[in-house]
Amino acid sequence: MKKSICFCVACLLAATAFGQSISINSGSAWSISPLSSTISKAGKNYEHVETSIASHTLLKVNAVVVWTVQVHQSVTSNWDSSLKLSVQRTGTGTGLAILSGGTSYIQLSSTSQPFFSGLLTLFSGNRDNIPIQYKIEGLSVMLPVKTYTTTVMYTITGL
Repeated sequence: MKKSICFCVACLLAATAFGQSISINSGSAWSISPLSSTISKAGKNYEHVETSIASHTLLKVNAVVVWTVQVHQSVTSNWDSSLKLSVQRTGTGTGLAILSGGTSYIQLSSTSQPFFSGLLTLFSGNRDNIPIQYKIEGLSVMLPVKTYTTTVMYTITGL
């Protein structure tokens, strides 16, 4: 019995030695039409919410056993604090890992937070082409006209 437990632990440690990885295939830069086309009355702010296509980014996760994808926003010097960026998983992609969470928008901040997780099935902990969608709030005619950029960071953790 003791030998079989040691063997199982050794197998688990060997499997985790392969590590985990996450690959990101992001579509072209997401650009939003100017709000000027929707203005019909002077003196109104015209706040606007915009969403990307449902599969703007595709994630590929290679992992073993149990894993979690964490997400946070790395703000650049030309980002306006009134802009709020959110992210959600819009599908499961392909592969045999079981996914959970991430199907509702979560607002990003500079602090890493759990996005979604995966569980190894009998054959694989991998998942390909997991579709990710973005939403930006706080767009307003009151914002200065310029290009705003930010970086979304994905991190995988687990066994």
